[in-house]
Amino acid sequence: MRVRGQVAAHAALVVASLALAWPACAGVISYTVNGVAAQQFPGPVTPPSNAPWGTNGYPGDTVAVQTYTGSLDLTPGTVTQKVNTLLWTVNYTYAGTATDPNAWSDLNFTPDVSRSMTLGSDTHNLTQSGSLQVTWETDYLSVDAGSTISFYVDNYRIDVTLLAVPSASAGGSGNAPWVQPGQDMMAQFTIVEIPEPATMSLLALGGLAILRRGKK
Repeated sequence: MRVRGQVAAHAALVVASLALAWPACAGVISYTVNGVAAQQFPGPVTPPSNAPWGTNGYPGDTVAVQTYTGSLDLTPGTVTQKVNTLLWTVNYTYAGTATDPNAWSDLNFTPDVSRSMTLGSDTHNLTQSGSLQVTWETDYLSVDAGSTISFYVDNYRIDVTLLAVPSASAGGSGNAPWVQPGQDMMAQFTIVEIPEPATMSLLALGGLAILRRGKK
């Protein structure tokens, strides 16, 4: 009975020590995801003078990403939060030939919306690309999902995955350009609590002491 009592006492000591070493509660940290300057996408061919809007009337669409700052509750689990705003302005884009404005072809562009993100004191680059399709009447813009990047803040690992932005369509005639409503860009945050090295060592030593006591 004495041995069992000593084992229980050591176990209680280890648990109490762990409670002191482990964070009392999760906190809230801020994050900032940088923006991307406007990228313009004119057609590959210079419009001829007989094009409906003239040689200089086809500047092409522009795509940009607006910087965003938010806060994250460091409670273990997975949440989805906003990281940026996607900005898109539609304009005439020439897709005819050098001599024939009516010999039209659909065009495809790949906007690069990669940017950097700072979460707490940790900064990483986030890779993400878009798809801009230009047709005679309607343009389409979407953004692919990005890869998962891990941030380490205090005793937490935060895995950030940029989510896809669904395809949106827009077009017009006359009075260009046409500024589109901003689209929220979202990311999935998975928060994992990581035991501190001192806590793990304490746990291992406590467990070893209990085993030794139990063998006597």
